[in-house]
Amino acid sequence: MDDIALNKSTAETETATLYGGKTFSNWESCEAFLSEWAKKQGFRMIKDRVFREKNIVRRRTFICDHGRNYDSNSSKDTASKKLKCPFLVNVSYPKTKNPRDLVFVNKVVENHNHALNREMIEFEESKKFTKEMIDDIRFMTVSCKFGATSQRRFLENKYPLHPIYSKDLYATISKFRPMQNSLSNDASQVSNWLDQQKELDSRWYVA
Repeated sequence: MDDIALNKSTAETETATLYGGKTFSNWESCEAFLSEWAKKQGFRMIKDRVFREKNIVRRRTFICDHGRNYDSNSSKDTASKKLKCPFLVNVSYPKTKNPRDLVFVNKVVENHNHALNREMIEFEESKKFTKEMIDDIRFMTVSCKFGATSQRRFLENKYPLHPIYSKDLYATISKFRPMQNSLSNDASQVSNWLDQQKELDSRWYVA
């Protein structure tokens, strides 16, 4: 039974197709499938309209990340402008006539008005910071007040196999940089964190 379940799971995540009538056991598995399926096609899928009933999601529309309307005063043809891509997926969790409590794919409009790029999606995924890396960046920014250069050196030493791009690092640091009126420096937290890094890597030296 376990082998059958494993094979089914592998097939669903690796080779399953998206079509109207496809079902999922819950919203979490539906969203996970749609996200991975879209990446394999070469684009990103995002949530759009949603209908809730007593805090229960009953209907939701997923669209291409180029699908939302975008108004700009600029006359320049920039890549950042939204393309109003027509791709969409309508999904529902019916309240009635649903004895197995399934989530259904009701409609798929599998059309795009732009090129798909699987290689670019794979590249973007490969350079994403892991949760551990984000936790390190948060602590170095908020508690240690380290700048981008010091943080980059630390990350490159601790995660030598993970690419570190300045733009991504700056963007992540900016999320955690505290407001001027809330700045604080908890020396004990900093000391404990540095001690932990020293335990993980003997090359660290705490003066």
